[in-house]
Amino acid sequence: MRRLFFYAVVGLLLGAGLVALIEQDPGYIFINWRNTSIETSLWFGLSLALLMWLVLAVSLRLLGNVLRSRLRFMDWLGNRKSRNATALSNRGLINFVEGNWEQSRKQLLRAARYSEAPLLNHLIAARASFRLGDVDEARHQLGLAETIDVDAGIAVELTQAELQLTAGQYEQALATLVRARANASKHPYVLELLARAHFQLEDWEALKQLLPDLKKHDLGSSSQLVTIERATWLGLMAAAVAAPDSKAALEATWRAMPSDLKQQNDYRRRFIKHLSELGANEALERYLVDFLDKQWDSELVNCFRLFPPKHPQKLIKKMDRWLTQQGREPRLVLTTAYVALHAHDWELAEACLLEVSEQEEATETRGLLWRLYLSMGREHEASQQLEKMSLALLGEVDLPLPGRSGDD
Repeated sequence: MRRLFFYAVVGLLLGAGLVALIEQDPGYIFINWRNTSIETSLWFGLSLALLMWLVLAVSLRLLGNVLRSRLRFMDWLGNRKSRNATALSNRGLINFVEGNWEQSRKQLLRAARYSEAPLLNHLIAARASFRLGDVDEARHQLGLAETIDVDAGIAVELTQAELQLTAGQYEQALATLVRARANASKHPYVLELLARAHFQLEDWEALKQLLPDLKKHDLGSSSQLVTIERATWLGLMAAAVAAPDSKAALEATWRAMPSDLKQQNDYRRRFIKHLSELGANEALERYLVDFLDKQWDSELVNCFRLFPPKHPQKLIKKMDRWLTQQGREPRLVLTTAYVALHAHDWELAEACLLEVSEQEEATETRGLLWRLYLSMGREHEASQQLEKMSLALLGEVDLPLPGRSGDD
C-alpha cells in the first residue's frame, strides 16, 4: 500500500513537471515531403511517435503469437500423422510376421510417407511383394528404398540377395553379393550370404577362400561352420578325383587341408576311398600305414583288403606290432590273414582265419579257409568249412526244411 502511494506521488510530480515544461516551451516540428507539410509541437509529435511505436509493437506481438500457434498446430498435426504412421507400420510388421503378405504390404506403403523410417517400410514391403510372387513390385520397392537414402545401397543389395537365394536364383544372388562386397569390403552379413550362394552352387574353391573370413567374424553357429567346412573339403576332394591329374590333385588337396581336419577319421576315410577309386595302391598303402600309426581306426584297417599290397612281408611285421597294441582285434586279425595270403604265408593265413572263425561265425572267414584248404590239397578240412558255411547260411534264411516242427 505504501509502495503504491509512493508511486502515485512520484507519478503526479512527474506529470506536473512535464506540464510545466510543455507550458514553458512547447517546441516546434515541421515536416515537408513533396507537396505535403506537417506542423506540430514537439511534445505532440513525440506522443504521436510513441503511440505509433506501441501500435506497431502490439501488432508484431499479435502476429508472432498467430505464427507460433500455426507452427504448434502443424507440429501437433505432423506428430499425429507420425504416430499414426508408426502404429500402422507396426501392424504391417505384425502381419508380415504372421504371413499376411497382402495386408502387410498395404499397411507398410500407406505408412511410408509419414514414417520416421520409410526405408524399413519399403524394404519389408519388397519382401512381402516377393512372398506374393510380385517380383516386379519387389524390385520397384527396392528402388524406392535406394532413393530414400543414398547410404542404403548395401541394405538394398542384401535384401535383394536374400530374396534371390530364397527363390533358388543362386547365380543372380552371387552377382548381387559380389557387388555388395565390392561396396562394403568384408561386410559380415555379405560373407554369410556369399557362403550360402557358393554352397548351393557347390563352388568349393570359392568357399575355401571364404572360410577364413567366416571363422574370423564367427558367422553362423558352430555347427553351421562345421557343416560348411566339411562340405567344402569333401567337395574339393571329389573335384580332385575328376581332375586330369587326379592323384596329384587329390594329394595336393589333402596337403592343403587344415591339420586339425586331417586328424579326423571321416576325412581320412574319404581320402582313402578316393585313392582306392583311382587305383593308387602304392600311395594307398603308404597313407594307411601312416594314418594307423598316428591314430587307430578299425574301419581303415579293412581297407588293406581292397588291394594287393606292394610289400606284404613288410606289412605283416607292421601288423604284428598293431596286433600287440590293439589286443588282437578280429578285424585286424582277418586283415592280417589277407596280407598273409598275398605274401604266400599260408600258415599265418590259416592261423589268423581259424582265430577269427572261433570268435565270429562269419561265412567270409570260412569261405577263405575253404579256398585255402582246397588250394593246399586238404579236402577234408575244406569239406568241414563248407559244411559250416552251409549251416550258417541256412540259419540266416527262414525256409521250411524236412523234420522242422510246424511243417506239413
